[in-house]
Amino acid sequence: MLKFGTITSINPLTARARVQFAEDGMNSYWLAVLQNRTLNDKFYSMPTVGEQVACLMDENSEEGVILGSIYTSEDTPVIETEKQYSANFEDGTFANVDKETQTLTLSFPNIHLIGNITHEGTLSNTDGIISQADITDKKSSMQVMRDIYNPHKHTGNQGSPTSTPDQEM
Repeated sequence: MLKFGTITSINPLTARARVQFAEDGMNSYWLAVLQNRTLNDKFYSMPTVGEQVACLMDENSEEGVILGSIYTSEDTPVIETEKQYSANFEDGTFANVDKETQTLTLSFPNIHLIGNITHEGTLSNTDGIISQADITDKKSSMQVMRDIYNPHKHTGNQGSPTSTPDQEM
């Protein structure tokens, strides 16, 4: 049977939680929290204490599964169209996908990516680029340019224009 209640405690290691059911005020046993994938690909998301959930329970309300959290009049969705997917966190960070504008928006103070990145299009940056390795474009690397530019010499610099460098970048 379908039952609604409030999360009273969670066990993040076993992906289980206890629920207090609205109609009788009773607390459930530890119930599994339904996940999207658990075998080879693994997804993980747990409700928080105080969150409203829907549960599928046996006839004695002894065994069951937490199907997921539900929005209420106090806890409303943060998006307004079915063409968006959103993960918004209590610290203000978020990941939003807008299928209409084909835009992925990530808002995190730090993003750590592991692996190679292939980018097509224009890369715009407002705060600069810091690299722990050499930066290379289609012609050369910054280190090669430094190796050429730093030791180059000009002749005739007594107040008049100098000659061209003896090495071009």
